[in-house]
Amino acid sequence: MTGPRQATPQHRVTGLATGLALAALALLHAPVLAEPETRDSGLEQAADAPGEGMPARIDFSLPDLDGEPRQLSEWDGDLVLLNFWATWCPPCKKEMPMFQDRYERHADQAFTIVAVAVDELDEARAFVDEFGIEFPVLIGQDDAIAVGREYGNRIGALPYSVIIDRDGFVRDVHRGEVTEDDLDAWLEAYL
Repeated sequence: MTGPRQATPQHRVTGLATGLALAALALLHAPVLAEPETRDSGLEQAADAPGEGMPARIDFSLPDLDGEPRQLSEWDGDLVLLNFWATWCPPCKKEMPMFQDRYERHADQAFTIVAVAVDELDEARAFVDEFGIEFPVLIGQDDAIAVGREYGNRIGALPYSVIIDRDGFVRDVHRGEVTEDDLDAWLEAYL
């Protein structure tokens, strides 16, 4: 009768390498909750230099909560806060009541928030109903993440916000929770 087989050093190294590779792969494919007050450098540099060279709005189409396809270009001429969020993301949930408040205050000044939920339809719909969200909410998972990447969110951080001025130019990008000071500064600068 023999006892349990002992792993050789080579087996231990192979097992460790395999485990590390799987963990790295999982991290690369998972959305990231961003730390507050961080910014993505992709669009940030162009947004900090008003005028020439600033990236233009990238049009896209995603379904709304009723399954109707909507395009970002529907809000051409408005100041748009494009916000990528999810119901399972605590900082995303925290900023939504403030977004609703500012939307109500400034909607008559051609200010629109377009919230892109990286989420399941039922969860997003329940959240919108519970919190009385009135601004447009679009839904997607992989497609929403792909749109976020086009706007410079290479790591899939949530929340992630993009300010697009009335002329369709990206003025700022923000990774992490938007504070009242952030939003009020954007409204003052671009409304």
